[in-house]
Parts: sequence; C-alpha cells; structure tokens
Amino acid sequence: MKIQTKVAYLALAMSAALLTGCGDTTVTINELPPIVGDDHDHDDDHDHGGVNAAGRLVLSAIDSAFVQVLELPAKTELNTFVVSTTPSALYASGDYRYAAVVQRNDDLVQFIDGGLWQEDHVDHMDDFQAAPRLMPFQLSQVRPTHFSAADGQLAVFFDGNAATGAAAGVAVLTDADIGEDRSDYPQLSLTTHQHGLAQPRGEFLISSIRDANSSTTLPDQVGLYHQHGDHFDLEEIFAVSCPNMHGSAQNHEFIAFGCSDGVLLIEQDGETFTASKLANTDEFSGSMRIGTLAGHDAAEHFIGLAGAAVFAIDAEDAEMALLDWQPGAATAIWGYGFAEQGEKFVLLDNTGALTIFNYHGHEHEGSDEPAFEFAAKLALTAANLADLPAGARFQLAISAADDKVYVTDPIARQLHTIDLHDAEVVNTKQLNFIPHRITWLGIAEPEHGHHDH
Repeated sequence: MKIQTKVAYLALAMSAALLTGCGDTTVTINELPPIVGDDHDHDDDHDHGGVNAAGRLVLSAIDSAFVQVLELPAKTELNTFVVSTTPSALYASGDYRYAAVVQRNDDLVQFIDGGLWQEDHVDHMDDFQAAPRLMPFQLSQVRPTHFSAADGQLAVFFDGNAATGAAAGVAVLTDADIGEDRSDYPQLSLTTHQHGLAQPRGEFLISSIRDANSSTTLPDQVGLYHQHGDHFDLEEIFAVSCPNMHGSAQNHEFIAFGCSDGVLLIEQDGETFTASKLANTDEFSGSMRIGTLAGHDAAEHFIGLAGAAVFAIDAEDAEMALLDWQPGAATAIWGYGFAEQGEKFVLLDNTGALTIFNYHGHEHEGSDEPAFEFAAKLALTAANLADLPAGARFQLAISAADDKVYVTDPIARQLHTIDLHDAEVVNTKQLNFIPHRITWLGIAEPEHGHHDH
C-alpha cells in the first residue's frame, strides 16, 4: 500500500464569488494573498507579542464543498476554501496547525493550514501566524475513517473496501509531513478490510487486527508495531482479545480500546507493553457496550461512552464507574472531550445541552468524592430538535489553548462560544450558512496571551 500525495489546483478566478448549494445558503468567498512556505522570513506576520493565542475555527457547511476559517476570539472570517467534495468530518492535526478535511466516500483527505504554529528555538519557543491556505498535501487511500492525534502525531486509519478487496491501512503524520508535502511518512499495510482504529505512540503504533474470515468488519485483536523508516513492522499481537472492537483513546501510560465485553487496556512502560481486560460492570445490560473512548495526556482516567451512559475508567486501578451526568431527555451524545488542559470534561447531547464536569483525578483518593464532579449544564437551544436540517446536528469544538469550547447550532445557524470556567455562553455569531462540521486550530500552549484564572 502506498498513500499518494498529489497537488490539487483549485481555480477561483474571482476576488469575490458566490457559492450556492446548501439549500438557500449563500457564502461569499474572499481570496487572500498567497502565502509563502514555512521558510519565510520570521518578520512575516510575526510579532513576539501579537500572535493570536485564542486560535482559529474551521467550519464546513451542510451539503457543500466550502470550508471556512474564522479568527478567534471575534470569529471574524479569514478565508473560505472550496475542497473537492462535501467534507464528512474535520479533525485537527497532531500539533493543531492543520485541519484534515475528510471526504470519506471519495477516498480523500485534504488539509488546510490554519496559519498558527510554534517553533522550538532550543532555549525558548516562538509563536508564528500567517493567513490560512489550502495545502498541496493530500491522502488518497480507501475510506479514511478514524483519526487519532497524540503528542504531535496524527494516525489516519483507512478502512479499505470489502466490495473491491482494498485492504485497510494506517498513515502516521506530523505537522512537518503535511507542511513539507512529504511522501516518506510511515505507513502500515494490513491484509484485509476492517472498520478499525490505531493509536500513535512515538516510534510505536498500536493498531487493530481483523481475521479475514470474520463475519463482522469489526476487528478483535490488537497489534504492536514498530516504525522502521517509512513503514511499521509487527512486533507482537496481544493475547487479550477485544471482540467487536470500536473506539480507542490514550493517556500518558495507557491505550484503551472499546470491546463488547469490556475495555482492553494496554500499559506502556518504556518499550514494554502489557495488555489486560477491564470487564463490563453490572450497569451493562443487553447489547450495551462501550463504543467510544476519550483520553487526555494530563488525565489519569478515560471516559467511556455506551450509548447515553457515561463511565469513568481508572486504568491504573482497573475500575469503572457510571457517572450521573443528569441527561434529562437526552438519548445520545453528539460531542465530547477533555478541555482546559485536562481539568474539565464536556458532553454535548442531542437536546442541544452542554454538560460540564470538573476533573480531579486522584485528588480524592480514599474518599467518596468522584474524580469527575458535575459542574453545570447549559441549554443552548429552545428550538424543536425536529427542525434540524437533514444530516445536521449540534457540533462541538474544544480549544487546546484556553477554557473555551464552541458549539454550532444548525437550526438557528449560530456559533456559540462557551466559557467553561464561568459555565456561560459569552458570545454568539450568526452564520449565513447551515454549519456541519467544526474543529479548533491553534497553538496549544502559546508563549504569549496565556489564559489565567
């Protein structure tokens, strides 16, 4: 398997054009001057105190191939790009500089440079900013599906295709790979298609493995792979099985995978990896299983989602506890994640409400106080959810630089800014299109403009 990179030339021969195709949506595309490469003079758009610390947002529109970049905190429009087809998902790269614009059914991932990045100058870090741009770097393997970012790396899992016989595979990218349009980034070629997943761990990769004779597309084993140049070699298949695997996450010491019978936990100690199984608790019944996991390098716990049930998973102590997130009428979770450098956890549900937890880790070890403390619930809409446009739902983006999260409302065509510290909506922007996908880009730990409470 070789994932090809190619240059796409999109001709927008206009300074202001109108793009339609989202029902009655009208979007104005404002072309900005072209940006030179990363080897530009450091004086370009660089002010040691003036680099945007709040970051930028990337949004797509329902049933449209346009993608818009907004400057935070004011959410002003910086640029709008036309990609090849309607994006199915948006993800941030490993260091949050680039947005992966996923077009799954077209076997394509394009990348947009958000224009904010940081460079290590040995004795200090310098922050830089430039105008956004559509990158020449692309991925064009079959069915890009699961994206997992950790410690500056982004693992892209391609499911392959049962009908055509295309096998699954993984590409592991750094921001430098994307920015320099490299083709020698490490890749893993698997032997059959699968609805799989992978987690990058430096020179190692933890990836799902599926038996080609299995009756399901879901894998049931996990392999440890070691990078050698532009490829990965299999070092070990863990003996602990994970039937109907779906969902994965990692923190500083553990990698977790959701299984129908529990959670597979893999602990890393240097170059040694040890697998164990944390079985489902008595709160599970019927076909209930954890199919989504969230982790953070600064958090000792994982969060596991089993439908609308939320579980705190202590990997070190091998414990799983059901959280009362006061769901009310909610029956599904649409967005989730650790926020504020791992100090909070947020849930966006299908009533349009945002639930905020304070995360305490093992601060309360030995007491009855939970690691996740319910802090607040914000109702972000009073509209009838039956009025949601077809294919749309509320979407969540989490800042990696401060205590803000952003939620799109496709019914009202709005974009909300929520301050997690004060648990309140601090700003709402009216959009002239129906929002679909969203992600945050920026500098996770900016040298200037740190948020402080």
